[in-house]
Amino acid sequence: MTGLVVALRLQRGGRKVTVEMTGAESFSLSLRLAEELHPGQALEREAIEQLIGRDRLETVYRRCLALIARRPRSRTELKRYLRARKTGDEEAQDVLGRLAERGLVDDREFASQWVDNRQSFRPRSLRALRMELRRLGVAEPDAREALDGVRENDAALAAARKKAARLYESVRGDPKSRRMFENKLTAFLASRGFDFDLSRETARTVWMEQAEPDRRESDA
Repeated sequence: MTGLVVALRLQRGGRKVTVEMTGAESFSLSLRLAEELHPGQALEREAIEQLIGRDRLETVYRRCLALIARRPRSRTELKRYLRARKTGDEEAQDVLGRLAERGLVDDREFASQWVDNRQSFRPRSLRALRMELRRLGVAEPDAREALDGVRENDAALAAARKKAARLYESVRGDPKSRRMFENKLTAFLASRGFDFDLSRETARTVWMEQAEPDRRESDA
C-alpha cells in the first residue's frame, strides 16, 4: 500500500515532527529524519516502517548520549540500558558502534577516568576499585591498567584526611577523644575496602596530624 505525505507538523517542544498521511497512518519522526520528506511524497509501507525503525534507533542513541553526558559509561552499562529498553541486538550494536566511532564508548578510557575520579573525590582501596570495575563490566586487562598507579597507603591517607577534620571536631575535648577518633576513622577506612591494619595505622597517623596544632597551642 502506498500513502502520500499530506503535511509535516512540528510537535510541541520542537524535537519531533508529525508526518500526516493519506492512505496510511500518521507517524512521528525526529527533525533530522523528517527533513528527508516533503508534502506530496509517496511512501510505501516498507519505507514507512524503515523510517519508524530509524527514528526509534535515533531516540535510543540520543538517550545513550544523555546518559553519557551525566557521567562516562562502560560498554556493559550501556548494553544493560539498551536491554532494559528492549532494544534488539542488531540495533544495540548499531548504537554502540556509533558511540564508539565518536570515542564515547572506550572501556580502557572509562576505567582510567573512573579510578581518577574515585581517588580525587572518594578514595578507596584497590580491592574496592577492582570490584567496582568488575561490576561495571570492565575487562580485567583494562581494570589492571587503570589501577596500576594506585598506591594503597596513599589512597588510605587521602581518604582519611578528607574525613579527619570534621571527625576531629566532633570528638575534640572528650577525654577519650583519641580512641574515639581512631576507632571511627578505622571503621570508615574499612568501609572503603582498606584492610584493618592499614586502616588502624592510617587513623593513628592522621590523629597526630589533627592533634598537632592543639599540642603546640598548649605548649606555648
